[in-house]
Amino acid sequence: MTVETLLNRLRQCPLIASVQASEKSPVDSPETLARMARASVKEGVRLLRLEGIKNVRVIKPEAKIPVIGLLKRKYPGSDVYITPTIQDAESMIDLGCEIIAFDATLRARPHNQTLASIIDRVKSRKVLTMADCDSLESAIEAEKLGVDIIGTTLAGYTEARALTSGPDLDLLREIVAAVKIPVLAEGRFSQRWEVEAALRIGAKGVVVGGAINDPVKQTKAMLPTTRPGGKVGAVDLGGTWMRFAVFNEDWTLELVEREPLAPTGAERVAWVKDRIAHHQIARVGVSTAGIVDPATGEVWTAKEYLMPDHVGTIWNSVTLGVPTVVHGDGHATAWGHACLAEFAGKRIATLALGTGVGCGFVESGRIWAGHRGEYPRINDLPTANGGTYEELLGGVSITSSPTLEQQAEGVKALEGAIKAIRELYFPDVVVIAGGVGTSPWLAPHVERVGAELTPFGHDAGLHGAAALALYIPSGQSIL
Repeated sequence: MTVETLLNRLRQCPLIASVQASEKSPVDSPETLARMARASVKEGVRLLRLEGIKNVRVIKPEAKIPVIGLLKRKYPGSDVYITPTIQDAESMIDLGCEIIAFDATLRARPHNQTLASIIDRVKSRKVLTMADCDSLESAIEAEKLGVDIIGTTLAGYTEARALTSGPDLDLLREIVAAVKIPVLAEGRFSQRWEVEAALRIGAKGVVVGGAINDPVKQTKAMLPTTRPGGKVGAVDLGGTWMRFAVFNEDWTLELVEREPLAPTGAERVAWVKDRIAHHQIARVGVSTAGIVDPATGEVWTAKEYLMPDHVGTIWNSVTLGVPTVVHGDGHATAWGHACLAEFAGKRIATLALGTGVGCGFVESGRIWAGHRGEYPRINDLPTANGGTYEELLGGVSITSSPTLEQQAEGVKALEGAIKAIRELYFPDVVVIAGGVGTSPWLAPHVERVGAELTPFGHDAGLHGAAALALYIPSGQSIL
């Protein structure tokens, strides 16, 4: 097979089926995997990626299409396990594999062998070489050594790059722009839009394995989140109060404690940690003002006049002592509503009108947030009178006793905010929460403008925080 022959096949069908089983999987037999391979071939797949001598020996003759072959083996003193040695590569060549895939990271290989020596040996056998890379640097080095094809197979599985929740499309973008040889996208592809995005970026083909051929991974992906096995704590931090609640595993509120907002971040963390220990909490959800990175728990942006000394505060198991799930207050409150029976499965937007103004949006079990937890900034949008929605609807500006003029402006601002949310996000439901949102002067206008008042009353933030801990959002980290 030549590179041009390979590219012609990928033009006919750019999807490459990786037919492999998880370790100790019930389907880990050549005969079973051969049936899976035939199913993919029947649907038009023109190239397979197979692992193991027994599997290749059985599947390749039945499939009757070219194979990317590899052998996974562990050797003492080396982390390289995808076709680590020349001998492993040759065992795949002897079985007739048209392409040999191997670890092309910059890590040390077994027996002091080099990547260059493996590439040279495979090419001397008139077989194509595929470099499974983990970074831009390893891809560039593999191209320099004369490899035929680059794959993003190991992105996120070494120290070179953080693991992404889906395919690492940014690395794919970098490699496609940097090399002149064909690039195959591989690693954590599970949806068609991801495959199509990779092709638009410039990948010549996309390798998909677990999402179509591994029932173990498919089952894990479909399993609902597990309950924590004990009481759940919920933290709601706003510009006036810090509140802590205890929920049982059925999401039933048992008790609420509150204190005026402590002046420093360290004091707030200490208070929450003390409440967790006192109530013997198994897992805690945190809803906080500002923008918090849900992958680290660090608050990286906050308005000083609302939450002084908040930036740099970290909410995770290290600071709190138990597994932690954290999000900004708008996100958390929206997630709580999305978990209710009457809203589950719908596109839910929440406008939380408290000391400040928060907004969150949930669709398909996922909180819509930026990479670092950014939320929809409805609060900072200008209104028709020149002020922002936060200035007209936030309790810090209008206080707990707004004048009739402030109330009239607030009602208009509510109408404008809901209109903006609808035109930006097309939600099925807009829910209004927060002390201002549920106040006697504003609440009567909520139904009139087609929104709904939160069923949680003044505890929407706490229910949202508890929902984070009980029903983990898709893609969310437990810290």
